[in-house]
Amino acid sequence: MDPLLPESVYFPALDKCLNGEALLISWKTAFVGLSSPSPVVPEDSSLERFLSDPSSTSALSRPFSAFPSPTQQSGLAFNTRTAAINVAPVTSGKYDISQIREDALWLSKESKINEVGALRVVLLEWQTRPAAQLLGGFSEEEVASIQDATGGSALGSSIFLPNSSILSVPSDQQKGSAAFNSLENRRLRQLKLYLSERRYILKVGESLIRAGLSDPGAAASPRSGMKGKEKEDTNRVGRIGRTILNARILGGEVGRSGKPFLIECIEAMQERITALENGSGWFKEEDGRLEAEADWGKNQVLEMIHIMQIMFLLLDAQSDITISSVALAWLRLMSKYAFFDRFEPADISSQLKPYPSLHPFIQPLQSLASLVSLLILKLPLVLDHLLGETEQPMLVFNGSPESAPYIVSPSAISEIQAMLTGAAGSCLVNASPAVFAWSIILQTMREVVRTRREARELRQSQRAAHNYSEAESTETEAGESSVTEPGSGGTSPRPYSIGSDISSEPGMYDEVLEDIIKSTLDEDPIGYLAKSAVNGSHVFEVIQNLATEFCVPLSADLNGEDGLRMRNILLHLVRASLEWVEYLPEVVLAALSLLQGEDRYWEFADAPPIPPALNPAHLFLNNQLLCEKLLNAAIYRFPYEPIPFLRLFKALCLSWSSEPVDDDGALLIISKLENIPTFTQTLPPSFASYELAHEEDGRNMVQLTKSLSLFGWKDGQQALLTQANRNQDTSMLANGANGSHIPVGTLGIILFESRPMVAIWYHKYSALKYIGKTLESALADSGVVEYAAGTGLDKDIIGDMVGLIAMLLTASTKAAEVRNDVVSAPEAAQRILEDASDGVGRNRDVIAIIFDLFEEELQEQQLHPGVDRSMHLLVNCLHFIYALIPVLPGRVWAFLARSGLLQIDGRGGKLTAVVAGTEIISGRYEALTSCIRIFGALVEDAVTHAIARKGSSSRVVARFNSPTAMATGVSEKVMKDILLAFARTVVDFFESSPGWKFVVLSERLEIGTQVASIMDKIMCYSYSVDDSPELDSKVTHVLAPAARFISEVFLSTSPNDNVIRPILRIFYEGIGTPNSTLFLRTLHSWTAQVQAILKFSTTLIHVGRLLRLPTSHLEKQFFKASPLLSRLYVAHEAYRLPVVALFESLVASAAASEQEPPSLLGHLGPETAKNFLSVLSNLDKPIDDDELDIQIWNLLSAVVSNRQQWLAIYLLTGNTPRGSLTRKESNPTSGAPRGEPLLAVALDSLADIDSLPPRRALAMLEFVALAEDYWPWAMADMHRHPKFVTAISDFVGKLDTQMPTVENANKIRMASFIAEIIAMYLHHLRQLGDDSFVKTLMPKLKYYMSGAVSAPCYNLSLHSNLRKNFEMKFPNTTLLNFKRTQLQRRYFGIDYFYDLDLATKLLRFEPSWTGIRREGFSYDVVQANINLSVVEAQVLTFVFKFLLHSWKLLAIELSSALANDPQLHKAMARVVVDCLAANASADLPEAIFARLTHVRADFAFVLMQRLAEVHSTEPEVRAVLDAVWKTIRTSNTDFQLALSSGNATYYRSLLKILFLALRAHVEHGTATTAQASKQRQPGDSNEQPAQTGSEKPKISASTTQLILEILELIVTRGFHELAAAVHERPADSSPEDIVLVTAILQTSLRIPGIEAIHPQLCQQVAIQGTARVATTLFSWSDRLAIDGDPVYGELSILFLLELSSVPLIAEQLATEGVLAQLANANLMAFIRRGISPFDSPPRLHAIWARGILSLLLNLLEALGPSIATEVALFLNQFPNQLDAAVANWDNNNTNTTATEPPKPPSLATATTSSTSSAASPKKSPTTTHHGISLSMATEAHSLALLSHILTTFSTNNPSAVGVIPPLKLKRAQLAEGLEVFLSHRRILAAKIVPMTPGDVELAGTPGVGGMGSLLEARVVREMVEARALLSGGDGEG
Repeated sequence: MDPLLPESVYFPALDKCLNGEALLISWKTAFVGLSSPSPVVPEDSSLERFLSDPSSTSALSRPFSAFPSPTQQSGLAFNTRTAAINVAPVTSGKYDISQIREDALWLSKESKINEVGALRVVLLEWQTRPAAQLLGGFSEEEVASIQDATGGSALGSSIFLPNSSILSVPSDQQKGSAAFNSLENRRLRQLKLYLSERRYILKVGESLIRAGLSDPGAAASPRSGMKGKEKEDTNRVGRIGRTILNARILGGEVGRSGKPFLIECIEAMQERITALENGSGWFKEEDGRLEAEADWGKNQVLEMIHIMQIMFLLLDAQSDITISSVALAWLRLMSKYAFFDRFEPADISSQLKPYPSLHPFIQPLQSLASLVSLLILKLPLVLDHLLGETEQPMLVFNGSPESAPYIVSPSAISEIQAMLTGAAGSCLVNASPAVFAWSIILQTMREVVRTRREARELRQSQRAAHNYSEAESTETEAGESSVTEPGSGGTSPRPYSIGSDISSEPGMYDEVLEDIIKSTLDEDPIGYLAKSAVNGSHVFEVIQNLATEFCVPLSADLNGEDGLRMRNILLHLVRASLEWVEYLPEVVLAALSLLQGEDRYWEFADAPPIPPALNPAHLFLNNQLLCEKLLNAAIYRFPYEPIPFLRLFKALCLSWSSEPVDDDGALLIISKLENIPTFTQTLPPSFASYELAHEEDGRNMVQLTKSLSLFGWKDGQQALLTQANRNQDTSMLANGANGSHIPVGTLGIILFESRPMVAIWYHKYSALKYIGKTLESALADSGVVEYAAGTGLDKDIIGDMVGLIAMLLTASTKAAEVRNDVVSAPEAAQRILEDASDGVGRNRDVIAIIFDLFEEELQEQQLHPGVDRSMHLLVNCLHFIYALIPVLPGRVWAFLARSGLLQIDGRGGKLTAVVAGTEIISGRYEALTSCIRIFGALVEDAVTHAIARKGSSSRVVARFNSPTAMATGVSEKVMKDILLAFARTVVDFFESSPGWKFVVLSERLEIGTQVASIMDKIMCYSYSVDDSPELDSKVTHVLAPAARFISEVFLSTSPNDNVIRPILRIFYEGIGTPNSTLFLRTLHSWTAQVQAILKFSTTLIHVGRLLRLPTSHLEKQFFKASPLLSRLYVAHEAYRLPVVALFESLVASAAASEQEPPSLLGHLGPETAKNFLSVLSNLDKPIDDDELDIQIWNLLSAVVSNRQQWLAIYLLTGNTPRGSLTRKESNPTSGAPRGEPLLAVALDSLADIDSLPPRRALAMLEFVALAEDYWPWAMADMHRHPKFVTAISDFVGKLDTQMPTVENANKIRMASFIAEIIAMYLHHLRQLGDDSFVKTLMPKLKYYMSGAVSAPCYNLSLHSNLRKNFEMKFPNTTLLNFKRTQLQRRYFGIDYFYDLDLATKLLRFEPSWTGIRREGFSYDVVQANINLSVVEAQVLTFVFKFLLHSWKLLAIELSSALANDPQLHKAMARVVVDCLAANASADLPEAIFARLTHVRADFAFVLMQRLAEVHSTEPEVRAVLDAVWKTIRTSNTDFQLALSSGNATYYRSLLKILFLALRAHVEHGTATTAQASKQRQPGDSNEQPAQTGSEKPKISASTTQLILEILELIVTRGFHELAAAVHERPADSSPEDIVLVTAILQTSLRIPGIEAIHPQLCQQVAIQGTARVATTLFSWSDRLAIDGDPVYGELSILFLLELSSVPLIAEQLATEGVLAQLANANLMAFIRRGISPFDSPPRLHAIWARGILSLLLNLLEALGPSIATEVALFLNQFPNQLDAAVANWDNNNTNTTATEPPKPPSLATATTSSTSSAASPKKSPTTTHHGISLSMATEAHSLALLSHILTTFSTNNPSAVGVIPPLKLKRAQLAEGLEVFLSHRRILAAKIVPMTPGDVELAGTPGVGGMGSLLEARVVREMVEARALLSGGDGEG
């Protein structure tokens, strides 16, 4: 923290910090990043840059004084940093620089640190202020909301922790943010943060030192076993740690003060102790503050603890004896303060006595002081030096006595002796390990000196020197006798060889010992030290307490490595003591504690592999002295003293990861158990079957004269046995093979001759066999007991035996897992179980025996509950059941099916009774914890072996003959019942757990963690794979009942607060997560519980959404509890990711409901909302965390797209609505947001998109796209970020995704979002009238144009072969069983489509899954997942739009600029051709690609529409015709197939494109037609094809032939198929199809030069009978009416109209009598009555006006006078309609008021009397109607034209007079009516009514020449032409 260092990552520029561009990384944040369960520091991450920063390394190199005192230079640096030129004052309210300056100067003065360091602390406080305010308490409305969420439970009740400050409404919250930001509270927070930084920098230094010492790249790493960087350095934390170590710590290097680093540690300890004595000196003006003083005192003690932890690491790493200066400095400090034995800070300080809260830290302080004191003596190294080296002290002095090892410094030895003698005299408990170790050193030194002295004396005697020396040596080395094999000599203690004997003169140690002996003590000073430690301070009890109460629970690292090192050091002390201490219970207990720590089975079951160098069990087994003095002694005493034997072997199971295995895969300790050499027992009182042996040797041995049975009958039990059982058991007891007796002639020793005698027999046997038989004898119905005792063993011993077997099974399983050997685990377990079963009855094995013991004990516990009963046996039986599941799960399933543990089918349920009757009362939950673990293991087994069991027999194999068989021995229904019973029981316990008492915190945390994790697994296994809606059909179907039960309980819509209370309680406890630098293992358990419940809650909501369940009560309550969740987010870094995931799932699920979703922002108080959103806006800063950052962006995407309006507004603007209003009403500068809106953050970040990881960029792009899609006004922000649009367009401009990789899949998705964003941006620019960006953009769109429409890179052979081979290998399983569902968001990668982890779990039993060289099925599944990642990025949508769809939107938006850019025409046309070509060449059979072809077709159609709108005639546009026709032909589809196969939509799209492509040829043929076509309306039958001329281009022969094919296949055949479909499948038919066919016909006939194919077309019409089909459809149209609307009548007549435009076809129609057929149609009966456009249905009038009359005109034009008579007769059949046509224009209609005329009868009623209606039509009344329509005008024009033509034919052809009957049309009256309206244009305009969608469009288009609209212009034109025709003739008046 050097203030002179330049701006850096450690302390960026002040303006960047205040503006939110950079966030300071606190030392706490750095430590959390380093202390996670699996710390990973990514390369070039912010944490790596922070730790590697020179300022950071400078601080870490002197962590004890990381905050230097102020200097003149620091003041200048402070002024420079805070000068106005570097950070200007602002008026926005974001920050107050003057306040920050004042606070920094005050903190510098108060804490005596330099100004720059104080400024950084003040900035950190300012930066974390929103989080601190969140954790400050709840507002009143939030309290009410949480009460409601918990079902109205009062806060502070048993549901939550009592007397909690956060539950109440603090005064600060009541007063608002003003109190929180007050000067007093602000500066108190700054002081606390300063203390936190001091403490955490020590922890960071400790973590880095530990990593550096353990890293194999460390040049001086004493733990790595390597020199230099012998392998690639992949540990960045270790690399940074090495930097710190190499700087000044390793190798005894000195610091800036010139002192060794350890000396600086010791001085730092002294400084803090002195400070505790004097007080902090803070707030002197106020006479101190109790809260501040308490925090300061606690921090001093914690810093002392952390300093000692660093010292421990360094001392443990040193391979040399501690130098004198360090050893003396430390022991002087400890001696001065009595080794902290009576450390009472409250008595030390005379000010305020503020330290009662320090008591939890006293024990760690004392324990570390004791361990460091022991470690500093380096007992093993000193003993090796004394025993294996000659005295050459000058070789290690290095020129400085202080740097010499203390053991070669007489003055150091003398001073240490004096200090430790003083500690021994006071019996200081904390000093006892060091005192005891020093006594061992001195005793060894004395023995070495005595040995050398005797050697010198021997050399003085020249006679018999060799014999004398040998005799003397024998005498001095003689030690205590131990039990050995017969005939062997006794063993001796460790010989004191000094190696080379080159110096036998009196040495330094002689003088030192003489000085020590001359002490004033009345006894031997060395012996005094030992007796004080052993007898006075009870050192072995101290060792035991250190091992269990400190080394394990308070280990400084999560993996427990520090605790293991501490235990190893203590084990070295125990080993050294065995030279002088006998086999005592205290020694054994101490050794056991060091081997197994807390002795918890679950700690062992969960433990990772321990490196041999750290494994106490490995050290024990590889040390001859430990094995000889402890293990062998325990073996010799077994089974007379069974507990040490059993517990030692249980503890040695911890060596599973360090010890080799034998050929059978069994651990070496199993071999030891199988070959026990001795059997020690108490003999029966009357036992006399022995005789003395080897009396001549004087060894006091005996020999059996009869075989000695080990087991016998219980008193009175033998008579109760049946004869068969008696014979069987008698034979068993007499059989020597089963180890049930000791044979005749066995030698032994009588240890105690008084009755009952105790003897040790030299009888080799298997302890496992003995244990198995002993367990059998413990059964209530066995009738057998241990022979010598005559009674059964204590249940605790039986429990230890069961526990040993469980540990052996678990150790074997774990060892096999580490070796990745799935075969050896069952084989090793088989060996253990078979050996243990060899001595039992024929019908039993050890498994059945333990099961029976469990049932008996379970019954006893149920009948006699209470805290006074031991649960030891029951719990160990549960451990055995758990250990058996991995190797023989079938036995466990079968046992649980008949056991009374669970309530199944109304029986059992003893577990509930045991928990309620015993464990809840005692507050210990070992049985419940074990049962929950068993439940979890059964869930895993049910899933893991689900497929393997399908091929195995359901019969249980006898004993262990087939240990690998996965058959359960029970049906799947029973398995389901067991799991459901477990689920019910566990959920019941979970609901009631908030009210339980817990003596051990870890049990409460473990129960919550395990329950949540197991239920989460069940839900994920059941719902995360296989899209089948039925759970019972999935591969995980055995979990179906349990999964349904959990769903019903937790996702119920009915109020059930019992399941919510424990969840909310855990959330609440998460807010109070301990902020500890010491209790890290507890902290990890705490956070693990909260994380598990958060994940389970998120999964529940995902399940509800997946199943489309109604909104559950749980979700509603979660919204109400959002104040809890928002605070949980800031409570600990580990909660951020799962909290954000839960919020996202809540938002998305609530939006899925039809009801208005709850407002997330509304459930938070105003201050909470502001603070939470402020914290959330930091994203993953200051530590880079890609997963958190991505999850936050996913949440933001969900918010802006799921009806969370107010929260979305904040994300987009940076202001809450309420906050904006408050600032406007009060102070506009208060509460302003600190950073930029998150939308702006995303845009700025994406401006450098190339440097972002693809997944992170993808999440941001999704947010931006959704924000701009749902909130279009947000598009304006893009103008303020011009680099963003440039960056993303440049990104796609150089994009290349040809290779099918995961990275490219992400880039394809990125390209999709970019296309969406650019499309919306172009739309926004178009609204502004700016199209300049299009030209810039076009060159960058090559990726989309070339790749977006191409066929996906689907590897058909890979998927088909994989599917075929997989189903062949696993007949009852398909790959779709492992297809991932939408339960969770999927990310592209090797696990994207198929769940690879689950598949591996279920299929790894089959070797082909992994395959040779790892190229089995799993490899193919990985490749399939990668391929599908790329494919789905192209074609599927799971969040937004896929690539093609996005390109479609962009291209459509680009097409808006077609009118101004001819080059764009060509580009868009090429896109259309590419789409059609891709569809034509598509040969992928998968159903998912059918949708892709549809999208391509829609895309092409839209682009063709845009090209048609601008009348593009580019060659590329005309080329579309060939492409679309090729696509249609290759599809092998017609209307009949399309309608029947459900593919009609796609076929219609192609036909629409065909229609538009034909139009392009029409418009290209004549320029004049192009302009006219803009005016032409669809269906305007009066418009004739463009006239052809010699100047007009001719179409090619190929095009002519193509059009003829189109007319043949699409028009003639297609119309026939459509008409048939209307009759046969009306539900599948659509009138749109006939419209489309008619349009294609119409357009084809208008292509210039098409007249050449009229004959062929006429021939095709005749062959297909097209005219007949059309007239038939017309005749049936009344019966095919849709909701009374004869739509098919209009369509068929319009189709005939288009056909009649071809003269040859018109002649054919006339020949076929088309008019007669039409006249006879039922539909014409309605027209005969007389209709108007305003009658219902209005389509009838359109049929008449636009269809019939126009058809007559075409016939007259084609056939002339020859058809005139027939036309006239046809028209005269409709006199009423002719009159109605005139009456519509009656001049009375100029009245602007009109009444509705009576409607004609409906079609349904008329069809039954069509004949009579046609014969005698009723005249329609000529009453007024609504107004004037275009169809009226068209009718008048057509009738006038027909009348004029017929009159002309009759006049011009004299022979036709009298032949052509006059038309019964009142011409004059019609002309008068038209004239009246034309002369009153205003009235005419007012009465014009649009009747069709086309009319509405015309009415909305402004007209020209005084016309109000185009509709008016069209009506007037028709009327004018009709009037002219009528005026020119002489019709009837």
